[in-house]
Amino acid sequence: MQAFDWLVLAAYSSLLLFLGWRASRGDRTAESHLRANRSLPAWAVVFSILATEVSAATYIGVPEAAYNGNWTYLEFAVGNLLGKWFLSRRVIPRYWRLQLPTVYGFLGQRIGPRTQRAAASAFLCGRLIASGVRLFIAAYAFAVVTGFELRSAILVMALLSTAYTFVGGLKAVVWTDVAQGSIFFIGAATALAVGLAQIGLPLGELVREASQAGKFDLVAFDKPLLRDAYNPIAAVLGGFFLVLATHGTDQENVQHMLSTRSAGGSSRSILASGFLTFPIVALFLAVGTMLWVYHRHVAVAYSLATPADVHRIFPNFIMHQLPTGVRGLVFAGLFAAAVSSLGATLNATTSAWTSDIFPPRAGTSARLSTVRGLICAFGVALALVALFFAWFTAGTESDLVQIALSAMTILYGGILGTFLVALFLERRGSDLSLLLGMLAGVGVGALLYFGQQPLLGRTALAWPWYLPLSAGTTVLVALTGRRAPPRP
Repeated sequence: MQAFDWLVLAAYSSLLLFLGWRASRGDRTAESHLRANRSLPAWAVVFSILATEVSAATYIGVPEAAYNGNWTYLEFAVGNLLGKWFLSRRVIPRYWRLQLPTVYGFLGQRIGPRTQRAAASAFLCGRLIASGVRLFIAAYAFAVVTGFELRSAILVMALLSTAYTFVGGLKAVVWTDVAQGSIFFIGAATALAVGLAQIGLPLGELVREASQAGKFDLVAFDKPLLRDAYNPIAAVLGGFFLVLATHGTDQENVQHMLSTRSAGGSSRSILASGFLTFPIVALFLAVGTMLWVYHRHVAVAYSLATPADVHRIFPNFIMHQLPTGVRGLVFAGLFAAAVSSLGATLNATTSAWTSDIFPPRAGTSARLSTVRGLICAFGVALALVALFFAWFTAGTESDLVQIALSAMTILYGGILGTFLVALFLERRGSDLSLLLGMLAGVGVGALLYFGQQPLLGRTALAWPWYLPLSAGTTVLVALTGRRAPPRP
């Protein structure tokens, strides 16, 4: 990158830290730092939800998926919307009215303290795994563009995310997400426009060429139902269950909606984010299709000889084909997509720790210094998880976006099954049976994920089926316990 590109990136990083400092004004307690005193407007929460969802896995992985295939990734967006509609009607208003500090307090009220603590612990581990994968993918792109060694890139990005979350808490996460949501959208749109201009052919001709090659196909009925994630039934099912888990049981996403000014604003924010997912995903798919056409008509200064080269296709395009200044802007968008989701993770894991896993003694509250110390500790943990996945996926040909999505299923099935029992089943089992059910679901999720990676054998079952199977296991085991006494 040239000096001007570095200047753009440095200015953007400074803006994040400034917004974090600005948001922190008036924060004197752990409550205001972690939960923003329920003062967030719904429109800002929509931006924050979208910025948290559009991680570096989306910024890098979705264009790669469109370059290698077509637009069938939009099938997941259909399941995403259906899941968010269900949550907006049946789940989120219920959480909001209970005045919960975290979503796991609901399990404490409906089932018991052991289930609450276990679910929060499973979330903490699952979220660190999923966000560690996001950090690895972002650092992978960062290393390509800047020439940094991969491990150094992981440490730099983890440090920046930790810094602004340490300073400003949830307010910093949300208000920086408003800026970051704009930046990553502008960056991707700029890359698309510049790439099409450099090809130099009429847009209609390029669309016909891509269409004849099937690059705009939206459904893939020819894909095997159980073994391919892009089969339409599997994709919609996977998107639906994944949203139930990530936006109904994951404190990283639910914390935004618990901090709005009203229950109606909470429901509207999640539903609006479901509709806005379509144009955002379509934009990144269009970038991937543009790259496919671009490589058919324009000589490039990089190789696509190996699967690793294809993983880096969008970062390499940014690095070698975009002009100075534009390169810095587009890379700032990638940087925004990476650090926005990581800041939300650090705030959510700290909330779960202080509210559910190791809450302060009755009559006391967590100290702000303790909260900030935990944010730093979880920042280190994120970096370690990213370093592990950098080693674990070395030499594989896995689709990056599928790595990111499937990693989230390891622990989420057990958590989702527990919430389904607590929310919708009158016969809820006992505190102990729910705990055992959750452990069984997590075991199934881990077996499905690690047992079917390319390093260990041929994939026999696509990842969209992991969540229904592990959540179903949790429900079945939970219901073997004696009926829990009624709780308010």
